Amino acid sequence: MSIIKLEKTYPVPKEVLWEYLIKDELLSSWCMPSKGFALEKGQRFEFNIPKNMFFSGIFNNKVMDFHNGEFLSYQCTATKPKLDTIVKWTITERYGETKLALEHSGFKRSQWLTKIMLAAGWKKMMNEHLYEKLVKSNA
Repeated sequence: MSIIKLEKTYPVPKEVLWEYLIKDELLSSWCMPSKGFALEKGQRFEFNIPKNMFFSGIFNNKVMDFHNGEFLSYQCTATKPKLDTIVKWTITERYGETKLALEHSGFKRSQWLTKIMLAAGWKKMMNEHLYEKLVKSNA
């Protein structure tokens, strides 16, 4: 199995960053449109994107585990492409900045193209979209 690993440090307290991972409105503002997220084990929620030749448009997710303000994991599945993966977010605050680490795992060897596409998307969302939202909200 293959893993996407990314890290980015943001100039905000961890409490601010955590809100952008757990609130539909904030999550939708930088990631993908999110519907139904709640910080409860077993909670199901969706990410919706426009359909295209590679994606059905819906990622079905289920909250697996969390430690308030520090860790969140959820199962991410889709029908097109066939996907059953785990997304893990870890937050570490140090010297007034906060590091966000992403680990998206469970890709099969045959899903190399899906992994490349999702890695590029995560990188853009973390390095550009989320960074811009956090810097503007903390200004």
